[in-house]
Amino acid sequence: MRSYEEAFSPYWHPVAFAHELKERPLAARLLGRELVVWRTGAGVAVTQRYCAHRGADLCAGEVSGEGLRCAFHGWTYGRDGRCVRIPSQPGAPIPPSAALASFHATERYGLVWVCLAPEPAAPLPEWPELEDGSCATVPLPRLDWDVSAGRMVEIVLDVAHLSWVHEGTFGNPEQQEVLPYEVERLPQGLRAQIVYPALAPPMGAAPPKVDKTTLTYEVSFPFAARLHFKPTLFFKHTVYAVASPWSEEKMQCFYFASYHPNLRMFPDIFVKSELAILEQDRLVGEGQRPKAHPVDFSGEAHVRADRLNLEYRRGVIAIRTGRPIDAPTPG
Repeated sequence: MRSYEEAFSPYWHPVAFAHELKERPLAARLLGRELVVWRTGAGVAVTQRYCAHRGADLCAGEVSGEGLRCAFHGWTYGRDGRCVRIPSQPGAPIPPSAALASFHATERYGLVWVCLAPEPAAPLPEWPELEDGSCATVPLPRLDWDVSAGRMVEIVLDVAHLSWVHEGTFGNPEQQEVLPYEVERLPQGLRAQIVYPALAPPMGAAPPKVDKTTLTYEVSFPFAARLHFKPTLFFKHTVYAVASPWSEEKMQCFYFASYHPNLRMFPDIFVKSELAILEQDRLVGEGQRPKAHPVDFSGEAHVRADRLNLEYRRGVIAIRTGRPIDAPTPG
């Protein structure tokens, strides 16, 4: 079994929303590493957070035309992490040790993504609707939960908890049975679809109505999920949840939705309702034990309704052990 950091370092993980990264460098954390993120003329750059000279926090520095300048002594680093300027001795050669660990970084889907390994093991998720101009997006505040990344994704993919955990938001307590469904293997993950009689948001004093909703779940390994909602009464929209692992037991989730740009009232409705829904999930997730995402199925009992979560966990276990991710087992 590979360590958590070794197994997931070769994958892309988000460390910031793109709109958070402005003129100043931004602190980030990923798989136990403290990082600093900044913009250059050639795109985003990500390196270790602390200066190679005296360990100063580079988040307190500033970005210049040459690169990221430390506020302590002015040492300046290029996007590849190499020091390009030492003001205290401008004529002397820069020692090879004057360098920061640097990492692959890119900006896509409104997120800044980082891969800590020399070469990525897989591409970014394919979400073309976010780039073809057909939809608008609305983000939630980052979700800083005391939950492992795999646990977070399993909550998002869990089809059996809707009527229990989400009573009072959209969950329908009268619909507890989960009918059989299939799980399909995708090039980068899994897909499943169910129909759920959700409760539509109440309008005024009227009681909520049952809204027959088709839910299409897609997961891109290791920690990215896309959930498409096609209701009959409410607005069609898609939710994206990408859990970024700070450590094996803690994560930060980047959560946002896409919707038709003509639906001007959607962002306010979505943010208010989704934060209430996610708070219900957080209370459950932070109480689960073990806190780390399990690497086997012992100690838990499972039923047919858990099939999507089981196939997802099999994929994560394959990554941890360095094996290929197999197709779902027959239902």
